[in-house]
Amino acid sequence: MPPSPHTAAIAFRQGQIDALARTLFGSPALYSAEMRECLALRALVRAWSQYREDRAIAIGENLIGAECAAERDAFLALLAASLPDRRSDLAGAIRRVQQIAIRPLAAEAAATVALVDAGTEELASVREVAASPKLPGDPATRLLTIVRVLRRSADVDSDALSVTATSPCWAINLLAVADPALFGLSPHPLPFPGLVRRRLFRSDRDLDRDRDDIADFVLEALHETLCDIARVPRAVVAFGEAFPGLRVNSRLLDTWLLLFAFGSMTPAQLARALPCTKAGAGKLLNDLKIGHFAVRHGSLEPYVTAIQFPVSFTM
Repeated sequence: MPPSPHTAAIAFRQGQIDALARTLFGSPALYSAEMRECLALRALVRAWSQYREDRAIAIGENLIGAECAAERDAFLALLAASLPDRRSDLAGAIRRVQQIAIRPLAAEAAATVALVDAGTEELASVREVAASPKLPGDPATRLLTIVRVLRRSADVDSDALSVTATSPCWAINLLAVADPALFGLSPHPLPFPGLVRRRLFRSDRDLDRDRDDIADFVLEALHETLCDIARVPRAVVAFGEAFPGLRVNSRLLDTWLLLFAFGSMTPAQLARALPCTKAGAGKLLNDLKIGHFAVRHGSLEPYVTAIQFPVSFTM
């Protein structure tokens, strides 16, 4: 299979990520442990959103919410089992989510076990394909080969779209977060959620269309991770400018980084995360609201991040 015509653009993005990973992300002085955790949590949020799309889960948008507990816990378990290094930032982020989330009911826990058992075999088969030494090194061509190997040719009642419902798209995207080196994306332990979409597994697609779409998806995934690496320090700098002179033992920065990571939090969720009392968590979130870093649309609603940090890297 010939190299993708987008090879140069992808290589350029990979070079940008490598440079940022070495000079910014790789420096403890410039990228603190708290910032690394925030980045990993944001990646988990993006990965969960993609997993829901891949598996047609309509509810449970909030990763630390009470909805979809069985599916969410299965997602976390499958992702944790796929990590090459159980001491990585992502492994720590998974444990943090498990700490914050409400303990599941017995029925939900049983459903999680069943989902993990069902997904483990498919995840292993996708990993075996992705780890083949015969695959090309170019990321787009490599991913195109993987997709076409894993595509199931049969459809249902001549409906080419039906095959996407049982595609291993979710497993590819999970591995792109846990072990991006499988796809030739980066030697650094950086997650790349959303590497493929279900439509790639339609049985009526042609090679050229697949090649173009996959190149776009790879570029998008690389760019989003690149931007997020730069976005977290900007969030920290903005906080420092808005809240100067805080006490050394203040938990407000920790609160801001958690809220920035998850997008929204209730006082109860923050109390489990820090940990602290629910009243103390509510005061911290309200301090962010007073400083215009959070908004709340009602006394029973969660606090939501009020500030975004647009980042874009040119080609």
